[in-house]
Amino acid sequence: MAIKESWRWIALVLLLVCGIDLRLYFLAQDERQATLARAHATLHTSAKVLLGRMDQLLDTYDRTLSGIGEAIGAHGGLSRRPDLYLHRLLLRRHAITPGLNWLMLAGTDGRIAELSDRFPASDVDDVSQWPFYQLPLRHWEMGLYIGPAQRSPHSDEPFVPVSRRVENDGERLLGVVAGGINPEQLRRLLEDEDLPPGFALHLLLEDGRALACLPLGPDCLERNWLADPGLARAILAAPHGPFDNGRVIGDVVGPGAFARSERYPVLVVATADEARVLAPWRDSLPSYWVIALGSNIGLAALAYFAYHQLLRRRRALEALREANQGLEARVAQRTAELRQREAQARTFMDTAMDAVVVLDQERRVLEFNRAAERLFGFRAEELLGRSVEEFMPEQTVPIHRALLAEAAAGHAADGAGHGREMLARAADGREFPVEVSIGSTELAGGRVFVGILRDISERKAVEEELQRLATTDGLTGILNRRAFTAEAERLVALARRHDHPLALFILDADKFKNINDSHGHPVGDQVLQALVRAIGGGLRQSDVFGRLGGEEFGLLLPQTPPAGAHQLGQRLLQAVRQVRLPLAQGELSFSVSIGASLLAGPGDDLEAMMHRADAALYAAKAGGRDRLAWEGWQPPAA
Repeated sequence: MAIKESWRWIALVLLLVCGIDLRLYFLAQDERQATLARAHATLHTSAKVLLGRMDQLLDTYDRTLSGIGEAIGAHGGLSRRPDLYLHRLLLRRHAITPGLNWLMLAGTDGRIAELSDRFPASDVDDVSQWPFYQLPLRHWEMGLYIGPAQRSPHSDEPFVPVSRRVENDGERLLGVVAGGINPEQLRRLLEDEDLPPGFALHLLLEDGRALACLPLGPDCLERNWLADPGLARAILAAPHGPFDNGRVIGDVVGPGAFARSERYPVLVVATADEARVLAPWRDSLPSYWVIALGSNIGLAALAYFAYHQLLRRRRALEALREANQGLEARVAQRTAELRQREAQARTFMDTAMDAVVVLDQERRVLEFNRAAERLFGFRAEELLGRSVEEFMPEQTVPIHRALLAEAAAGHAADGAGHGREMLARAADGREFPVEVSIGSTELAGGRVFVGILRDISERKAVEEELQRLATTDGLTGILNRRAFTAEAERLVALARRHDHPLALFILDADKFKNINDSHGHPVGDQVLQALVRAIGGGLRQSDVFGRLGGEEFGLLLPQTPPAGAHQLGQRLLQAVRQVRLPLAQGELSFSVSIGASLLAGPGDDLEAMMHRADAALYAAKAGGRDRLAWEGWQPPAA
């Protein structure tokens, strides 16, 4: 009986030893899977963050090319001769758009019309066979074209081409506007991610050709990275996601993730070397073996002692074993969950490109990530525990408190990109616009607020510049035809509604073609600019003055009776007569002819007024120029 009981006890001890060892083995495997899962999360987050920054960069280039195309349409298209206005337009856009080597305009014949880096453009440059010219030209529905990296035939410098079709308001093709992105701009996007060793990033076109890689391999830009069918299937299945372990891109074996743009034909692939990712886990394996060995020895000693106490203490020892196993399982589970959550939170904070600031319910700073340090110029140690309102402009504090109240009530925006615009202040006192989204949650220590901030200074500058280009004549600085017409129609409707008098002048520079032919177009441009200055000096703030095209201008005079408009017209004629434009050989004087009309009644409109003013202008020209003629009203005799 004792021998049988001994064998039973030995078998039980062996089973317990095996159970503990297996449990430790599975714990080690769980830790391995958690390490790979953290790597997947890091890769996935990095791919999405990098793609968001790439989309922002391409948005900037798309708005730049679209703005140039709209300005060309308003200008009347491309000229067969060198056009200084278009060259200056490219030069200005190039100056305010970072990362571009050059900007270019090509006509429908494939020849370069204008370049941002030289004037005039060479008349032998032909880009008709280049994909960045052919594809936008053939496919009218194509938005922004992005091509693979290539080298310039002139300077042998590498560039990534982007281009768009140029059309006028009637959707007539005028040509193609293109730009060359400096590949170093794209590589800097990857370098800013600051990934751990063994991680790699690839910025690819949808066809698999690379735009930038980190680290840069010898065959990075020449290789088709989507040749592997497993990666191609994953990209076709979803806009973003992780990869299973395996050889999925290049020669890298390990976890991976990708994110594909919904607006542009680009994607980001992030991979990691499994051997380097699991190196810390392998370093921790000896501790598992030590624990296993110690547990086995301790269990054997306990079993030897317990064998002699079996009859009296069987129940107590069994209860103790079960309690010990349950405690180990709970501790291991809680430890693994805590490590995973801490790693995920730290990875997000450290890799997020947007500034993240965490506040307590007293608006004191709890967390301040690296992007926030770069944005505001403060170190996290300087702000922790201090009120965030100490570092805000005074006018921003009420807005910030309102956002916190909305977040506490559950009405905050869901994420960055949907927040509120407000002013922020950097450590050097500089104030700049940011977009802020705030959320809140309850923790054991009370309510906390998480704010995501993004610097939108560049976006605001681009929006203001595009608005100015869309409404302003590039040569004279006054309203262009489209903006003048829109404002004039509004004032005509207002005058009809309130029965106010309204007068319209159409002005045309006399013998302007002779000036261009005799002195050249640059002098003609100076004449138009001097004309605008002379006329603009005699106008009210409420008057609307714009360039209708060429040497023709429109002037709308709200709440102005015919007699007052006639007197103003005579003063404008005299002001132009007094202009003297200095030239290399003497001075140049010139004159204008003015055709005028009045708002006739409730059924009248801007088009009819302009038709009558055109007829009056023709009469003024026929009557000897340098005079004011009316259509529909007779001025009193002098």
